[in-house]
Amino acid sequence: MRIAWGLAVCAALLGIAACDPAAAPEPAPTSPSSGRVTVPPNMYGADQPKPGQCLDTGNAIVVDCGSPHDAEVVSTGKLTATSMPDEATAATMTMPPCREKLADYLGGQDMDATNLVAMPLWPNEQQWNKGERWLLCTVAEVGADEKPLHRTGSLEDALLSTDMFRYQTCSVSSPSRDARVRRGPCDGPHLGEALPGVISLGKPGSTMPNTDTMNRIASEKCPAVVKKYLGGENKEVSAAWRLPNAESWARGYTNLVCYVEATRPVRVRLRNLGPLTLPS
Repeated sequence: MRIAWGLAVCAALLGIAACDPAAAPEPAPTSPSSGRVTVPPNMYGADQPKPGQCLDTGNAIVVDCGSPHDAEVVSTGKLTATSMPDEATAATMTMPPCREKLADYLGGQDMDATNLVAMPLWPNEQQWNKGERWLLCTVAEVGADEKPLHRTGSLEDALLSTDMFRYQTCSVSSPSRDARVRRGPCDGPHLGEALPGVISLGKPGSTMPNTDTMNRIASEKCPAVVKKYLGGENKEVSAAWRLPNAESWARGYTNLVCYVEATRPVRVRLRNLGPLTLPS
């Protein structure tokens, strides 16, 4: 079984007036270094996993969601390719529909501001040659190394309430200056916080807007999103944003994500900070 997933932020271009125009594009999501896992023959047969069930992908077994697991099934389907696609092609085929199903499963559109990512699973070469064409759309919570965490409990409807902040992406890198967002704990030193209110730039399969258009939309909308999050204006923070590049757009990442960025690292969330001085 191959594993492919999308990072919560797949941006190439960053944006406040002070952003570094020479920042290198952030590559589209790739598979984790762990590669394949061995899958029992019945993994997608008569006893296939069902939406809501949880998986231990290392052992390729279904487990109770109250036990440690690294994936949760969102939906099931079939691949329609006439020949086995390579990993990049398969990710482009599977990520858009899996992301759409994931948004419904989580109960909101703000997954790209969180550490919750779509992780499609499909047959390996041996299984493909046996005629298997199954697709499992799963959700994983990723850590600072972008690998799935072992967690307990279900993620269904996780974005319906303020529980969303439990999964919020906090960045130890600068969202406006660094080429990549490096995740870190929100109660540890970080510069940026991804904000709810992810802004759609189009639907999967639609034409990607040009960079100027996306930056214009971000510059018009993100400051208001930041002000709402802070509960007012603050001179020690600014609005930043992350935009999709062409490759991530093709994989269904058609949103821009607004960030609040502090002038120095903080160890607590900036939500409702208002005009107060940054906490030490």
